[in-house]
Amino acid sequence: MGRAEQSMPMSPDSLTWRARWWRSVEHHPNLLIGGLVLLLAPLLLLLVWLQMARWEGRQLRDAVQRANQSLDIRQQQAVIDFTLTQRSLKGLPEFMAREPRLIRALEQPQQRDRLRLATDYLAQVSGFFLVDLCLLVDATGLTLAASSDAGVQGLVGLDVSDRDYFKAAMAGRPGRQFAVGRSSSVPGLFLSAPIQSATGRTLGLAVIKTDLANLAQRMKMQGLFVEDEHGVVIMAQEADLLYRAVMGAAIHRENADFRRNLYKRTEFPLLELLPGGFAGQPEIVRLGPSYRPVLHRRLLMVEDRMALHLVEELSQIEAIQSNHLLVLWISWLGALAGLWAVSATAVFVIRGYQYRNSIEAAHAELLKLNDMLKHQAESDFLTGCMNRRRFDDELDQEISRSQRQRYPLTLALIDLDHFKRINDNHGHLVGDAALQHFADVMRAHIRQTDRFARLGGEEFALLMPDTGSEAAMLLIERLRQRVAAAPLTLEGGAPLTITASIGVSSLCLLDSHDSLFKRADHAMYAAKSAGRNRAIFSPCPLGQHEISAVPLSTSV
Repeated sequence: MGRAEQSMPMSPDSLTWRARWWRSVEHHPNLLIGGLVLLLAPLLLLLVWLQMARWEGRQLRDAVQRANQSLDIRQQQAVIDFTLTQRSLKGLPEFMAREPRLIRALEQPQQRDRLRLATDYLAQVSGFFLVDLCLLVDATGLTLAASSDAGVQGLVGLDVSDRDYFKAAMAGRPGRQFAVGRSSSVPGLFLSAPIQSATGRTLGLAVIKTDLANLAQRMKMQGLFVEDEHGVVIMAQEADLLYRAVMGAAIHRENADFRRNLYKRTEFPLLELLPGGFAGQPEIVRLGPSYRPVLHRRLLMVEDRMALHLVEELSQIEAIQSNHLLVLWISWLGALAGLWAVSATAVFVIRGYQYRNSIEAAHAELLKLNDMLKHQAESDFLTGCMNRRRFDDELDQEISRSQRQRYPLTLALIDLDHFKRINDNHGHLVGDAALQHFADVMRAHIRQTDRFARLGGEEFALLMPDTGSEAAMLLIERLRQRVAAAPLTLEGGAPLTITASIGVSSLCLLDSHDSLFKRADHAMYAAKSAGRNRAIFSPCPLGQHEISAVPLSTSV
C-alpha cells in the first residue's frame, strides 16, 4: 500500500489544495478584487488620465468654437449698431450748418435778436434730435450760442479753438472728437460742420455733443468697449475698463497738459491683454485688470477713428481646469465601480450633446420660418411690394406722425390703364409680367423714404412722407413718364407700352385714413375719365388747407 501511495504522489493532496483555494476565493472575493485592482489600477489611472486630458481639450475647443460663433454674430450686430448710430449723428451738424438763423447770427454776432433766434433754434434741435448739446462757434473759436438751458451762461464765450473738431471744420470738412466737456465735465462725442456764407467764406461752425452715457444706450454694450483715436477706452459697460489705455496707445506719448485738456485726467492705467496659458488655444487671452480668460477681437472703424473691442467671456474653462483633479479621481473611482456607470455616463453625455444640437437646429429653423412667414404676410407674392395690410399700417403711422409734427404727407393711387385688355389679348402670364415690370420700374425711381404697395389687381399705391403737393406732383409726373417710356418686351411681339392713371391727395388738417384715401381714389377715377395716362390732384375740402412743414422757430 505504501508503494501504491508512492505511485500517485501528491495528486489527491494537490487537488484538495486547489479546491480549498477556489473555495476561499468564493467565500472571500474581496481578496481577488483587491489583487486585480492593485494590478490594474496604474494602467486604469493612466487610461483615465489620458481620457481626461482629451476630454478637457475637447471641452476647451468646443467652448472656443461656441465663443467664436457668438462673436461672429455679435460682431455683425455691433458694426451695424455703431454704423447706424454714427450715421444718425453725422448729418445733423451739416443740416444745422445750412440754417439761415445760424448764418445770420455769425454774420452779425453783435445783434442780440439774431443770437437769441440762434439759441432758440439750437434748443429746438437738441430736443427734437435727442442730442445733449448744440453749439454755434465763430471763426475764432468763441461760442456764440448754446442749447443748454442750465449752462448757457457758462458756455457762451467758451474758447474751443484748440479742439480738433474746430480745426477740422475751419479746414472745410466735418469734425469729430471725443472730449470731456469743459463746462459740464461730462465725456461725450463732439461732431462739427463748417458754416459758410453765400460767397463760400467760412463763418464758423455748428457743433453737437452726445454724452457717452446716452450714446451707449443706443448700442448693446454687453461684452463691448470702444477705444478712441488716442487708444483710450471711452465707452464700456464695466466701469473698471473706462479711461484705461490699450497697449501701445498714443495717449502715453502725449504730455500732461494735452491729457488734462482733453480728458481732465493725466493717468491712464494700462489695459493688458496677456496670453491665456491654455495649451493649443492661442486665441484665449487674459483681459486686465481682472485677467479673466476671454476671446477678444478688435475692429478698426477707420472713418470714425475709433476701434470696437468685442469680448466673449470664457469663465467656464477655468472651472474645467480647477475641477480637473477632482473629476479625475471621480472618473477613476467610477471606472473602478464598473462598466455600467461608464457606459451610462457616456450615453448621457452623447444624448445631451445631440439634444442640444437638435434644439439649436430647430430654433434656427423656427427663426427662419418666422422670418419667411412675416415676409409673406407683409408682401405681395407677385410683385414683391408691400401688401394692402402692411400699407394700411404704414399709412396710419405716417398720418399720425404728420399730424403730430406738422410735416406734409401725400398719397398717390395708381391704376394701370387697359389692364383687362392686356389679359384678354396676351393672356394672364403677360398680365402678371406687366404687373411685375411696372413694380420694378416704380421701385427703381422712387425714393428710399417712399412706401410702394400693391393694393390688389392692377391697383397700386405710393405714400410720400415729408412731401407736399407741389413736390409730389412733380415726382408723380416723372414716374408716370418713366413708366410710359419703359415698355415691356414680349417674346416674338412688339413691345407692350404700359401707362397708368394716377390720383393724388395731400393730407389736410382734418383728414383721416379714409378721407385721404377717398380723395386720392376719386382723383384716380377722374384721371381715367379724362383720358388715362395722366395724374390728377385732389385738393383739400373747402375750409381746410394742406399740412405743411412748420419752421422750428414757430413751434412751441
